[in-house]
Amino acid sequence: MAVAILIGVLVALSALGVPLVFAIFAAAVVTVLLVRPGLPLDVAAQMFVDGIDSSLLLAIVFFFLAGELMNQGGITARIVAFAAALVGHIRGGLGHVNVMSSLLFSGISGSAIADTAAVGTIMIPAMAERGYSKAFSAALTQTSSIVGPIIPPSIPIIIYAVLAEQSVGELFVAGIVPGLLLGACLMVTVYLISARRGYERGARASAALLGRTFLDALPALGMPVIIVGGILGGVMTATEAGAVAVLYGLLAGSLVYRELTLRKVWAATVSAATGAASVLVIVGASTFFAFIVADQQINKDVAALVFSISDDPTVVLLAIVAVGLLVGMLMDPLAALIIMVPVFLPTVIETGVDPVHFGLIIVLTLMIGLCTPPVGYLIYMSASIAGVAPEQVVRESLPFLATLVVALLLCVLFPILTLGLPRLLGY
Repeated sequence: MAVAILIGVLVALSALGVPLVFAIFAAAVVTVLLVRPGLPLDVAAQMFVDGIDSSLLLAIVFFFLAGELMNQGGITARIVAFAAALVGHIRGGLGHVNVMSSLLFSGISGSAIADTAAVGTIMIPAMAERGYSKAFSAALTQTSSIVGPIIPPSIPIIIYAVLAEQSVGELFVAGIVPGLLLGACLMVTVYLISARRGYERGARASAALLGRTFLDALPALGMPVIIVGGILGGVMTATEAGAVAVLYGLLAGSLVYRELTLRKVWAATVSAATGAASVLVIVGASTFFAFIVADQQINKDVAALVFSISDDPTVVLLAIVAVGLLVGMLMDPLAALIIMVPVFLPTVIETGVDPVHFGLIIVLTLMIGLCTPPVGYLIYMSASIAGVAPEQVVRESLPFLATLVVALLLCVLFPILTLGLPRLLGY
């Protein structure tokens, strides 16, 4: 009964267009009133505050701000120029530049939405001018942008680390190989489509141009090295690394690139505050939702259901992936992450799945939902930048979505892809 009320109210309110954070919170409150009428409603406010009362979550605010500062400081254009020199000569050159730019930018923003906005505004018009379909350009941009939450730093991975009480550093390292795998798979798909459609290939960049664009982008590329290196070396916590990244972004944008003015710093601060607040209110509301899940022992019911199907770790993970892909189509991925982790984490641990491996799998699964209708935010953002109908973007996205699912399944079937590098580094 608790499950029916909780999910029913959430789905009904979402269908009526109620903002997700209020739908989540209201579903939990209604469930408490009907299932636990003796529980004081003060617990709702208490759980909301407890959910965001974590110093680790400050890292989200800092990484948002660092990414905005680097973007306002002219970093995106330099990353695109370096990517063009690196891979622009391959068949479907600008398509590969698009993917490579997302890979490089992901080490700065940690957000798929920020990646789409930054890279898309440059690459989609550029690709259209060179004869690429606008819908194809938008589809490639939105699907390659989900690499952002996989390669460190990553906002969803920080949230998972808080929920699962896992090491942020280990999770960051575990995301490097899957992120590169995603990029490689997308580039293969771009090549095959470009060969069939006759898309251009650019001239091979000279060694001088490659070196010049690399040096120009080097200050930006240094940020993820400092962040990950500082965390892995035990010099900084994730929160401290975020603060250092903000300072680095300020210095790089103002002293190195000389494009970061006080006006741009203010714009970056406002944008980062808005983005971080939208994430944190969802975290707070979803924490109360997760409390109801635990209080009603819904996770135990789910575990019993899963074990009735199979106790094989791979089968369990594949079942969760199927559920996650469906949920990701209908719900904000961060909210889905906060709701699903308390439900499924105890089950996967009981079957012998490493929680770090599970974390990367569930984050990647839910991020794919950003590119799938009907909710997929990136569909509408990329379509707006390209000036095409969202339906066209969805149609052109199908081969890329298939590629992402294949990469996801490879990560499920071969845990070494996520766990190999952390184990090599002694985690």
